[in-house]
Amino acid sequence: MISHLRISAFATIEEMSVSFEEGLTVITGETGAGKSLLVDALFLVSGQKPRGLTVRPGCTEGVVEAAFTPPVLPIPESLSEVLDPEEDIVIRRVVTSSGRFRQTVNGQPVSGAQLQALVDILFDIVGQGENHRLSRSEAHRSYLDAFAGTSGLAESYEILRREIMALRRERDEISLRRERDLREREERIRMQEDREQLAGRPGEFEELSQTLSAQLNLQEILLLAGRSYGTLYEDDQSVLALLGRIISDLDHILSMDPTLAGVRTSLVEAAEILKDGAHELLRYRESLEMDPDRLAVLEARFSLYRRLAQKYHVRPEELVGYLDQAAIADAGTGDQALEEIDTRIRESQERLLEIGKTLGERRRTASEGFSAAVCALLRRLRIDHPSFTVSLAPYPDPLGGPFGRERVEFLFSANPGMPESPLGQVASGGEISRVLLAIKAVLSDCDQVPTLVFDEIDSGIGGEVGEVLGDLLKEIGRGRQVLAITHLHQVARKGDHHLLVHKLSEGGHTRSRIAAIEGEDRVREIARMLGGEKISPSAMTIARDLLG
Repeated sequence: MISHLRISAFATIEEMSVSFEEGLTVITGETGAGKSLLVDALFLVSGQKPRGLTVRPGCTEGVVEAAFTPPVLPIPESLSEVLDPEEDIVIRRVVTSSGRFRQTVNGQPVSGAQLQALVDILFDIVGQGENHRLSRSEAHRSYLDAFAGTSGLAESYEILRREIMALRRERDEISLRRERDLREREERIRMQEDREQLAGRPGEFEELSQTLSAQLNLQEILLLAGRSYGTLYEDDQSVLALLGRIISDLDHILSMDPTLAGVRTSLVEAAEILKDGAHELLRYRESLEMDPDRLAVLEARFSLYRRLAQKYHVRPEELVGYLDQAAIADAGTGDQALEEIDTRIRESQERLLEIGKTLGERRRTASEGFSAAVCALLRRLRIDHPSFTVSLAPYPDPLGGPFGRERVEFLFSANPGMPESPLGQVASGGEISRVLLAIKAVLSDCDQVPTLVFDEIDSGIGGEVGEVLGDLLKEIGRGRQVLAITHLHQVARKGDHHLLVHKLSEGGHTRSRIAAIEGEDRVREIARMLGGEKISPSAMTIARDLLG
C-alpha cells in the first residue's frame, strides 16, 4: 500500500507531505483547496503526463515522491535487479519548468515502461476520468476477464493472435520472394535457351563484323586489291619496275664510285619487301570469291547477335560473356519454406481456436454472475430497476479480435421497459459513477492491487445513495487500502481516517496544506460539508451524531 506522499513546488503546493494508513481514508476540503492535486500527483507517479500539475512559479522543478510497502504481487521482471521484494518502494518523479521528466525507483533511473509496469501492481486510480473508459469495449473486456479469472488466458490469446498475424505477414513475404525467384528462374531458363541457340565464342562478333564487312564490299575490294597489285608489281611502270631501273643505275655508278653501296643495299632490301607485299596482295585477291549462301549465313548470325544484345541490353561484343554468366543456378522456389510456415500457422490457429473456445465458455459462464452481482449493487445504490448484461458478439474475422473471439460490451438500462443499450450511450453521469463503483466493488475480491484511489466517484450522487456508496467504500477498504476524495458527508463519515485539504493565503501567496483530522476538527469538517461555511451549533450536533 502507499505509506507516504510528498509533493513539492506544484501549483498551490509549496511543500506537502502526508502519510496514509490501511482501510478507508477520506480526503475532503473546500472547492479549489487542492484535493484533486493529490490524485494529479499520483497520476504523475504512475508515469503519466501531469494532468493538472504545473511547476510552481519561480521554481525550476516540481517533485512528487511516493513510498509503498512491499507489494503482494511479483515484482516486474524488468525491475527485478533494481528492487528487493522485501523492501519498501520509493518512486520519485521530477518535472522541470521546461516540461522534461526524470524518474527513479529506489534511487535508480527507470524508463517510463518500467515505471508503468511497477505502478500496475501498486495502485489503481478510479475517477471521473475513468467514466470515459466505460464507453470502450476494451475496458468492458478487462473487467469481465478480471471477474472470470481469465485475464491471463486473454493475454495468451492475444499474444498467440499477434504471433499468427506476424506469421501471416512473414508468409506473404516468402510468397512474394517465391514468385520473384520463379520469375528469375524462368528468365534464366530463357537466357540458357538463347545461350544454346547462339553457341557463341568470345571475339566471334568482332570477327563476324569484319568478315561480313568484307563480303558486303567484295567488288570494291577486288578492284582496289588488283589495282594495288598492278601498281606495285605488274604494270609497265610499276613501283618494282621503276625500283629495278634505279638499282641498275646504281650498279653502273658503283662501277665507278663505291660510295653509294649502302644505298644500293637498302633499295635491294626494299625491293624484296615490296615483292613479298605484292605476292600477299595477289594471294589475298585470289582468295576472295562471291558466295551468296555464305553471305546469308553471316548476315543471319550477325542479326542474331544484334537481336539478343538488344533483348538483354548489352553490347553485341559483350553478349557471349553475359549469357555465360546466366548458367542456371537454381535458388529454390520457396516451396519448403511455405510448407513450413503454413504448418506453423495451422498449428497456431488450432491452439488459438482451443484457447478462444475455452476463453469464450468461461466468459459466458462468468457473465451471468457478473451481471447479477453488478445489478445487486446498483439496487443498493438506489437504481431500483437496473438491467445490466454482458454482450459477447463474435468477431467476423476467423482469428477473432483483440483478446478473444468475441467483443465484450456492457449493456445497460436504468428504467423498466426501456431496451438495453451500450452503457456509454444511455447512462447519466450519476448512473455511470454508480455503475463504475458497482463494478469495482464486484471486482474487489478478484483484484490484487493493494491500493484503490477513488477520485470524486460520488459525482452526481447524493442523499441515501451517498450513504450506500460510503458503505461500499468501507467494505472494499476492509480488504485493501482505499483513498477516496469526496464532497459528500455521507461518504466522509465512513472513513477510518480523514485528511483535510485547505488553502492559506500569506504574503500574497496561496499555499495548499493537508492534515489528518480527528475529534472536534473532524466534527467541524463534517458540519461544514453539511451546511456550508457558516457552521451552526445544530450542524455540529448532527455531525457528532453522524460520527458517533
